Amino acid sequence: MTKKPLIALVGVGLLTMTAACGTAGSAATSSGPVKIGLVAPLTGPFAPLGLGDKAAVEQEVARINAHGGVLGRKLEVTIKDDKTDVPQSVTDFNQLAADKSYTAILSSSNVSASTAAGPSMQSNRIPTIALGPVSAFKDGKNKYAFTCVAIPELYGEALVDYLKAQGLTKVAIAYTGKDPYGSVGNKATVDGAKAAGLDVVLDKEIDVAGTDFTPVISQVKAAKPDAFVVWVAGPASVIITKQFAGSGIPLVMTGAEASNLYVQPAGQEGEGVTMTSNIAVPGRELPAGALKDSIDAFANPWLKANKGVYPPQFAFDGATGIQLLVAAIEKAKSTDREKVRDALESLDLLTPTGRFKFSPTDHGGIGKDAIAIVQVKGGELKATPYSLEQFKTNLPD
Repeated sequence: MTKKPLIALVGVGLLTMTAACGTAGSAATSSGPVKIGLVAPLTGPFAPLGLGDKAAVEQEVARINAHGGVLGRKLEVTIKDDKTDVPQSVTDFNQLAADKSYTAILSSSNVSASTAAGPSMQSNRIPTIALGPVSAFKDGKNKYAFTCVAIPELYGEALVDYLKAQGLTKVAIAYTGKDPYGSVGNKATVDGAKAAGLDVVLDKEIDVAGTDFTPVISQVKAAKPDAFVVWVAGPASVIITKQFAGSGIPLVMTGAEASNLYVQPAGQEGEGVTMTSNIAVPGRELPAGALKDSIDAFANPWLKANKGVYPPQFAFDGATGIQLLVAAIEKAKSTDREKVRDALESLDLLTPTGRFKFSPTDHGGIGKDAIAIVQVKGGELKATPYSLEQFKTNLPD
């Protein structure tokens, strides 16, 4: 097998970035490092998500500290591996949140884990940005919970827009119902398809812990759809891709697969697979402008550190999360949790994954213009002609 070029996991459990220094004090003090926690799935099925988050955050912390830090202090991020386990993720989150020296937390890219930590965000009164697309945080009812990834509803809407624009009329869908990402995304796709006049000829829940998806694939083939949409994350997506290859039916994935860690193991069978992604994934194909500058500022150092492999979706998400928190701390001119929360809720910031405009009733901050439709071509994720046309007039600059 070819060795994956993504930055390797040095260890699991509790890690402290070497870029940070100083002695921890309370979050509201004016000396010592500014401390942020990160809970991520560094091992287990969702490791591709967490490893991208971790590597991106480390890169951003090194950059920030090299340019004077935050409020004139070093930025320090403590990382915990939740092992793709929801209870472990909540435990890790609680340990960080209970330590008053931490100003804010980046919670897991595993949607189920971040959702489960929601009550702890409130009880500990700590501003948190989920690195997964948590729909439950969108409306702002949880004052301390934000997300920096397009929620499944937005992905579903963008996906339906694309399918309709391609003149497709019949859609088959398979999804995981045990994860909010899959269940919410599926519902959004089904509702959007029906509203757009598309016929959902099959809507099937699957067990992503399985390894044989030929029964549902047989049902898809029998239904003869114009496209087969899959709402899953983790290894199941690669298995489905290989087992579905040669069907003659277009396969459509979601942002959970917008990574070399899907493209590489999918191999030749993944060629031509279409998927949604954040706007940064096809960043090299964007027109010149502020958004591309923001993407390049993160992507270029990543390319040097990762042997020319372009950042995956999850790395861009991690970079966006840390940039949002740092901007909120600087806007608040304080590391006090309440002041940072207030600053975050009124933040307007262009990041590599789009322009975020948070408000008391919108803790998601971005719209469909932050989503692209990409396709696997030559082992890389390339913008579809549909998205290239969208880029001409509809970018979140």
